[in-house]
Amino acid sequence: AANAIAAFEIEAFTLLHSPWQRYLNGDETALSPAAKAGALLFFDDAGCSRCHSGPLFTDQMAHNLAVPQVGPGKGEEAPLDYGRFRETGIPADKFAFRTPPLHNVAITGPWMHNGAFSDLRAVIAHHLNPAESLRGYDTAVHLPPALQNTFQNNPALLDEMLSGVDPLLAPTRSLTQAEISHLVAFLQALTDPAAVDMSRFVPATVPSGLPVDGIPLPTAN
Repeated sequence: AANAIAAFEIEAFTLLHSPWQRYLNGDETALSPAAKAGALLFFDDAGCSRCHSGPLFTDQMAHNLAVPQVGPGKGEEAPLDYGRFRETGIPADKFAFRTPPLHNVAITGPWMHNGAFSDLRAVIAHHLNPAESLRGYDTAVHLPPALQNTFQNNPALLDEMLSGVDPLLAPTRSLTQAEISHLVAFLQALTDPAAVDMSRFVPATVPSGLPVDGIPLPTAN
């Protein structure tokens, strides 16, 4: 059963047939000019590939990006979430979270480990200037009403988070708004069109024959 489930997950959710992948396979028309410009930034001046590296766009490592602390938190530290520190106990790991892969990232918001940002431009802006982004975080823009009062904005906490920001985060130079748009275009080019609608993987019935809620049974011929 475990092997069957794993095989299904690999087939259903390994969605890598994106414009970027087609471009790598030789289709020079697969990327828009903006996406190509964004790719050059991603792998060079913007510094994104320092952490978002390899075929999955992740180094599988944990980094402190001083992401706004929102939501219920975790463990004894709640409403805070100390991230990797909860496993290692190493002070440098406090507020560090694993670099996420980026395939299909444009359709998997809200973003960051806790869903702190509601759009990709804000995510990029946070990477470029964590201090400005964290201290100016607008809950009304990024969070649903039920979560807006969960933002932990104690000045001492913000200072502690920012003091441990990973130096790999720093870009080699500042980016213009147009360049940020190019980065967004590149991230959008990592989307497999098949990932937009996953309803084809919802069965009409469970093994017992009972229908799955919301999915009509097929009619007999």
